[in-house]
Amino acid sequence: MVRFLIFFLIFSFTVFGVEDKKEPIVIESDTLEYLKKENMVIYKGNVVVKKGDFILKSNLLRIFLDKKGQIKKILALGNVRFEKGNRKGRSDKAEYYKDKNFLILIGNAELQQDNNIIEGDEIVYYLDTEKAEVKGKNKRVRTIFFPEEKGKER
Repeated sequence: MVRFLIFFLIFSFTVFGVEDKKEPIVIESDTLEYLKKENMVIYKGNVVVKKGDFILKSNLLRIFLDKKGQIKKILALGNVRFEKGNRKGRSDKAEYYKDKNFLILIGNAELQQDNNIIEGDEIVYYLDTEKAEVKGKNKRVRTIFFPEEKGKER
């Protein structure tokens, strides 16, 4: 059953909205636990998820499955970091909801593109539209923009 589950994860799950079906998903961690009754897979310790140019790192990763074994939610906990191209993000916790294709960065949340940075207590990032909503609960929202140099292309 675990072999089937790992095969299923590698070929059919969307990690935080990264959907290049040709690229395999590689997940490395210190331990893997499959909880059939809870419909959950737990990766613990130095978790690294790679798919193409997308990399996610956290201390713990929980994948919640529906009754058919399809992914419905992914939860990354502890020192969450991710990169895709020139975009980076970090937070204490991240939740991804597959059905709505959005990511919530919770606690010391930050999104960075090139040198530009958005910070807040919580960032909701819609992967389809690349829209971000930043909330400041304990501290104010902060944005740092660097002007583009004339004649320099991105």
